[in-house]
Amino acid sequence: MMSISDILQLVALCALIFFPLGYFVRHWIRPIRSAFRILFIKPRYVKPVGVLRRESFVKADRKHE
Repeated sequence: MMSISDILQLVALCALIFFPLGYFVRHWIRPIRSAFRILFIKPRYVKPVGVLRRESFVKADRKHE
């Protein structure tokens, strides 16, 4: 079983590793997040490429032809 001093040493070791690592990585988070979004997430508000079609019951006015 682990003693309290072992647990505190692990917490201190993780803090020494992950706090500086997080500080240095924060500059790269936005480009990484943007690249991830571009590659893996479907774009919103963009219609697929294709032919625009009207419904069959829509007809043009004779006045405007």
